[in-house]
Amino acid sequence: MEPQQYIRLSALNDMIHDTISSRFEGKRFWILADITNHSFKADKKIHYFELVEKAQNGNAITAKMMGKSWGGGAVRIEEFEKNTGQTFTNNLHVLVQVSVDYHPLYGLSVSVLDIDSNFMLGILEQQRNATLERLVRENDYIQKEGDGYSTYNSRLQLPAVIQKVAVISSSSSAGNEDFRHTMQHNNFGYVFQIDDYYTVVQGDNNAKLFLNKLIEIYNTGIPYDAVVINRGGGSQSDFLIFDNYNIGRAVAKFPIPVITGIGHQKNVSIADLMAHTNTKTPTKAAEFIIAHNRSFELGILSLQQNIIIKSQQLFHLHYKELSELKNDISRNTKELIQMRGEELTRTNHRIISSSRAILYGHQKTLILAVHQLAQSPKILFQQKKNDLVNIKNSIKNTTSEYIRHERLTLEYHEKSIQMMSPHNILRKGYAIVKVNEKIISNAENIEAGQEIEVILKDAKLKSTVKQKIQYDGRETDL
Repeated sequence: MEPQQYIRLSALNDMIHDTISSRFEGKRFWILADITNHSFKADKKIHYFELVEKAQNGNAITAKMMGKSWGGGAVRIEEFEKNTGQTFTNNLHVLVQVSVDYHPLYGLSVSVLDIDSNFMLGILEQQRNATLERLVRENDYIQKEGDGYSTYNSRLQLPAVIQKVAVISSSSSAGNEDFRHTMQHNNFGYVFQIDDYYTVVQGDNNAKLFLNKLIEIYNTGIPYDAVVINRGGGSQSDFLIFDNYNIGRAVAKFPIPVITGIGHQKNVSIADLMAHTNTKTPTKAAEFIIAHNRSFELGILSLQQNIIIKSQQLFHLHYKELSELKNDISRNTKELIQMRGEELTRTNHRIISSSRAILYGHQKTLILAVHQLAQSPKILFQQKKNDLVNIKNSIKNTTSEYIRHERLTLEYHEKSIQMMSPHNILRKGYAIVKVNEKIISNAENIEAGQEIEVILKDAKLKSTVKQKIQYDGRETDL
C-alpha cells in the first residue's frame, strides 16, 4: 500500500488561520447571546466565558462560541456594570460587539470589544414591568393608581405610635446596624422593641427564604406595629430579589404595615411599590419611624396646651359668674335682713306703745281699786291682785304670741329665699340650661344640632340637641 500524502497539523492550522483572518480581519459584529461558564482573572483583568444561543421554544443550545475580553473590552464591561448595576456574570442575555479570532493552540473564539448597557437596562425594565402587570392582573388587592400602586398593605393605617418592630435583614448587614443605632440613639428618648429575622436578602433565587421570614413573623402572633425590610448598598443584581413576583405579592397583602429601607438609590423596587412606605436606606427607615412618633408626641403636646388654655379660660369665666352670683346673694340677703330688721323695730315700737296704753288704763283701774280697797281692803285687794295677775299674763301671752308670729313670718321668708336659691333648685333635680353662655327658660330659640350647657347640682354637661319636641308642662303641674 502506497503511503498517503499528508500535511502537518500546524500547517492545517495555519491554513485555517489565514482563511479566517482574510475573511474576518478588521470586521466587527453586534450579536445577541447568553453568558455561561464565566470567570474573571482580577490580576490580569481578563474575562473568560462562553457565548451561547438557545432555541426560542426551549432551553436547547443551538450555537456556542468561546469568548474572552481584556483591555478596552474589559473597561467597557466595567462601565456596563456601573451603568446598569448588573454584574457581568452567567445567565445574562447581552448585546455585545465582537471580533472573530483563531489561535493555532486555543482554536476559534470571539473577543468582546463592547457591550450595550441600554439593551440590558431595557431587558430588566421589561421584566420588571411584566411582573407589575401580572401583580395587578392576578391580585384584586393591588390596583394601579397613576404612577403608583395601591395595595392592601399600603392602605393599612400606621399605629399612632410605632414601638414593636420586626426587621428582615442579613445578619451581616451594615445597613441594619445603622438602622438599630439610629432607632436606639434617637434624640427624643423613644424606646423600641426591635426583633431581628435574619435571612439572605440578595439574589432572586433566595426569594423563598425571604418569604419564609414573612410567614414566620406572621405566625409568631406578636402584634408588631410595623415590619421593616433592611438592606445596604449593592449592585442591581443584588436587588433583583425585591423585584420577585412572589415577594411583591406577599408584601402587598401582608396584614402589618411594611416599611422598606433597601438602600437602592437609583430605582424603586417592586417591593417598594407594594409596601406601605418606602425609604431609600435603612437609616431613612429609622428616621421615618422616629418622625412618625415625634409627630404623635407633638400632637399630644399641642392638645395638652390647648386643654390647659381652654381650662383656664373656662375656669376664669365660671369663677367670674360664681363671684357675681355670690355678690348678688349676699346683697339680697343683707337687704332682706335690713328690711326685716326695720319691720321688727316697728313692731317693737308698737308693742311698747300698746303696753303703755294698757298699763295706763290699768293704772286708772288701780287708782279706783285703791278707793275700793279702802272700803273693803282684803276682798278688794285679793280681787285686784287676781286681776293684776290676769292682766300680767294677758300682756305676757299677747307679747309672746306676737313675737312668735313675727318670728314665724321671718322664718317663712327665709325658707322662701332658700327654696328659690339656684343651689336648692338644682338639688331638687332641676337643671339650669344655658345657650351661648346665657340662661334660658324656654326652647323658643333652640334648634336641633345646637350645642347647650346643662348645669346640675354636681356637674356641667356639654350637649348637642338631637330632637326638639313640644311639651305642655303637665308632668310638673303639681
